[in-house]
Order: sequence, then structure tokens, then C-alpha cells
Amino acid sequence: MVQPKTIGADKTAAPKSPEERRHDLQVMVPLKHEIRKVEAFDATPANGVQEIITGDNSSFQFLRLARMVLKENGAANRSLGEEEAVYYVNRGQAKLTADGETHLLGKGDVLYVGINSEVTIAADGNCDVSEFKAVKCHTKYPVQLIRHIDIEGTELAADLGNRRPMSKRTVFKLVDKNVQANRLLFGDTYMANRGGVGSYPPHFHGPDGPHGLGANAKEEIYHFRCETDIEGDVPYVLQNCALPEEKVNVYAHIFDETAINVTPTYHDTIAPPSVDFMFTWCLASFTEGHRDWAEIYNKPGFANEW
Repeated sequence: MVQPKTIGADKTAAPKSPEERRHDLQVMVPLKHEIRKVEAFDATPANGVQEIITGDNSSFQFLRLARMVLKENGAANRSLGEEEAVYYVNRGQAKLTADGETHLLGKGDVLYVGINSEVTIAADGNCDVSEFKAVKCHTKYPVQLIRHIDIEGTELAADLGNRRPMSKRTVFKLVDKNVQANRLLFGDTYMANRGGVGSYPPHFHGPDGPHGLGANAKEEIYHFRCETDIEGDVPYVLQNCALPEEKVNVYAHIFDETAINVTPTYHDTIAPPSVDFMFTWCLASFTEGHRDWAEIYNKPGFANEW
């Protein structure tokens, strides 16, 4: 198992609107000689609550992302309608109250909160919390606490990439079959090596294959944290943005504190030799209750590369 660790500088920036957060990447598609736009979002937090991905600044049908940075004794309130959410602590400690329950969460811990709930996030010291939501949910599930340390060393900490040492990583499935939910699956991934290859082999969460996103498909957000051991360098990773029917790979540069919509494309991630990275990932199933994390379509020829 790859041990979780803190990656990426602790940073904040000036507040931005959701429209300012969206910045399309442009990549050249080999053979087709065309430019493809890829949905990316500046996820750098600001003090207070920041909406990062919304229904208005993205093509997501179900997934949303917000970020909260709170100083000591600070608090934020969130109201969920037909929405379920997972709250993930990026830094510090946070006290979360929902449905009459209060929990103290540390780095990497998650709280699942069901529909029609009022949520209070309070800083126990300083804290940085991500809120991943799925909208259009209709079943009320209870509040559920998932501590990262309780997942470590279990079957929900999937060690992958044994066939290719540079793709060795641990995928911590924090919200999976251990949590009752409508649409959401959630976790974080840590690499074993700098210059590693994550999400390998190239895969796509439309199990019907290259013919599109059917009823059993899932939307997905990746949120990257990157760092380099070269002083003064700006760390980045290369993210595959090829469509499932394409035989070639199409890579975009993704920098620290960037969230990206990987729904319509294959995804595997390549880091330069100097770069270490981790990412949080969140899936929302198109069909409520259809939450099979392993239901994917591998790029042809890569089926045995896990």
C-alpha cells in the first residue's frame, strides 16, 4: 500500500466566480489535425466558500464541486435539496454537523450526507474541505463517516499497477460499497513513484464501449495536486483526453490545483520524472443505485494491464 501524504503547496488565491473558474484546455488531436477543447477548472481555494464546478459552468449533468477554506472559529452552512454530498478534508481538521450528528474529521476523512440536509462546517483551527455533490437524487440515506485510516490496508485500498512499476499506486475507495448512496463514488489515489503513471491503463466509465455514454455510465471529476523536486519549476501532469473510438492518445497539460472533466474520454495520467502527484476522484452514476466502480471499458489491447 502507498502511504497517503501531503502533496502540493498549501495555497489560497483571490475569490473567483464559477465562470472565471472554467478554463478550456486546447489539445491537438493527432491524425485528425483538429483542436479539441477539454473542460478544466481552477480549483485553487479562496477563504470562505467557493463554487468550482456548477451546472452552469460545465456540461456535468450530476456532479458539482465546491471548496471551503475556514480560519479558526470560522463556519460555513450548506443546504442540500435533492442532492447528496461527500465532504473531504484536504488540510487541517473540520467539525461537520448534519442531521443532528457532529463529527470531527482530519485530513483524508470523509463525511457522506444525504438529501434534504442542513450541513455546518466549522474550523477546528484552520481547515480546507472539498464538497463533491450529486444532484437529482431521490432516496434519503443516513450520514456516514469514513475515516481514511480505517480504509487503509483493507480491500477498499486497491493496490494497482503491479504489471508496470511506474503505474504502481493505491486507490483508496472511500465511498464505495461501504457507503449507502444514490449516485456517488469517491476516493483518492496516491502514486508509489515520482514520474508515475496514474489511472493506467486508459479506461472509460461508459461500459457500453466506444458508442457513447449509456444508462450504466458515470460522470467523473479528477482534482489534481502536484509538486516537483526541481526548485523553481512549475509541476504538471499529462492527462489523456482521447475519445474512446480513437486509436491515438491525446494529452493535455494539467497543473496543480486543477480539476478536470474526464467523463467523455479515456483517462490515464503521466507525470514528468521530477513530479509527484495525487488526485481525488468523484463519480456519479447516470442511473441511481448503479454504483459499480469496476464497470469500465478498457482501451483495446490494455485489458490485462491493471
